[in-house]
Amino acid sequence: MRRIIQAAATAGLLAVVLAAGCSAEAAAPYRATVDTCYAFGVRALERHITVTTVPRACRGLSHEQVNVAAARAVREVVGPRPKAAARRLANRDGAYLGHLIGTVPPSAPASLAVPPARPATDLVASLAALAAWILTAAAGSYLLAGWLFRGGLHRRPAQAAGLPPPIIIGHFAFAVAGLGIWIAFVATDAAALAWIAVGLILPAAGLGMATLAAALPEPAPSDRPASSGAASSGAALATRIAQTAAPARVRMPVTVIAVHGVLATATILLVLLAAIGAA
Repeated sequence: MRRIIQAAATAGLLAVVLAAGCSAEAAAPYRATVDTCYAFGVRALERHITVTTVPRACRGLSHEQVNVAAARAVREVVGPRPKAAARRLANRDGAYLGHLIGTVPPSAPASLAVPPARPATDLVASLAALAAWILTAAAGSYLLAGWLFRGGLHRRPAQAAGLPPPIIIGHFAFAVAGLGIWIAFVATDAAALAWIAVGLILPAAGLGMATLAAALPEPAPSDRPASSGAASSGAALATRIAQTAAPARVRMPVTVIAVHGVLATATILLVLLAAIGAA
């Protein structure tokens, strides 16, 4: 009976130990807090230990949390003293934890900077210049199409009646290239593109003025008074033949030319104002 009782007691004790071991929870992983860092700082200051690495008690904390813990530790060790003495002791003891504070990198602040918004007035001026430029290009394209339809590109210089093809093609090319650069400026707001467009629209305007001056009709020759004699009759007849045989000038619609000129003037002014505002 005694052996049976001892065996039963031993079995019961083993069961209790096993149950306690099975019911025990796994140890939680160590996690540093401000309090653990503060306690480490107090021990380091009391023992005059210079901290050169981030200890386990402070690992994973932010720069602000480490500063708070170190300040608390210094105040705890210094204790209540006069202001001057407390400052002197705090500077002395703080040197032990100075490397710890400097080793922990500060947390990056949230970026609150936003790109500067484009002023509404500059945007309106740029869009107004773009609209005027498009209308000007449309009127110029209409005039160019009419000139090409009438065979202006295939006329020889002597027959072009003052409209050299290089001037007209150059005017159109400068205007279209400047329009493309201006569209890129409106999309990107790059001041350099605005001034490149200004540099293209000015020669385009100069060639346009040259085209307009060449397209103006020549003054009709004044009729001389009729005089008797075969010589005057022969001269009059020769003049009429020359006028009839002369190549016809490529005539442009006066209204479209006027609209094109007014739009071009407005476009140049708006482009200059927008470019100055962008700069």
